Amino acid sequence: MKKYFLLSFAIVILPSMVSLAQDNPYLGTGRSFVGGGLSVTMSDDENAGNGFTNRRTSRINSFGISPTYGKFFNDRWAYGVSFSVGFSNNEQVVFGDSFSDRSIQKNTTVGLTPFLRRFLPLTERFGAYVQPQLSYAYRDGSSENSFRDTNSPENDQTRTFDIREHRVSLGMQAGLYYFVTQHFSVETSLLDLNFSYNSSNRERVDPNAQPGGNDQLSNTTLQVNLINQISLDRILILNYYF
Repeated sequence: MKKYFLLSFAIVILPSMVSLAQDNPYLGTGRSFVGGGLSVTMSDDENAGNGFTNRRTSRINSFGISPTYGKFFNDRWAYGVSFSVGFSNNEQVVFGDSFSDRSIQKNTTVGLTPFLRRFLPLTERFGAYVQPQLSYAYRDGSSENSFRDTNSPENDQTRTFDIREHRVSLGMQAGLYYFVTQHFSVETSLLDLNFSYNSSNRERVDPNAQPGGNDQLSNTTLQVNLINQISLDRILILNYYF
């Protein structure tokens, strides 16, 4: 009985192991790939308020792109780098009976992410991947807060800040890929794990700024996203292999 079990195991399992060990026509040493994601957000909302809350308006516009290059150094491992750049402009206004409070934030962010990627094929075309990576991002932004009171103009004020932030992250992504043809693949990211350190400087620059009024902040965070936000730079990525 034991010999029969071992023979059955060899007949069923060994051929599949041999087929997985054979060269994969879609993955291989020397192949390179380029790809990336695109993220666009446009939102314009208004909350009319009621007797207990004030009327609010909100407008969000953002754009980001993240081109990527990678190259296989064996039939399962690749190394590469991703460059990202993004722009955002967010405005929120709160209206009261005799006042308005407006907040405007503008940011430009650039980043660089070297990575390793391990491919885990389940079939020739389809499989999973894990991607350990190290990221650096720099954000240059501004923030303006304006308060206007029609009944008491002496309370009017405008505060403007310049914001600069550095962020270093060590993390890992994981997801699925599928080769539509030998040159094109689509992939989606299902896990995003990041351990990051942020250092930022917030400086007031309007005419009423006082010397020494800068804020320097730093923090360390651990973030895990099991399912990414719905954006084209994570949910659906198109890569070209050559």
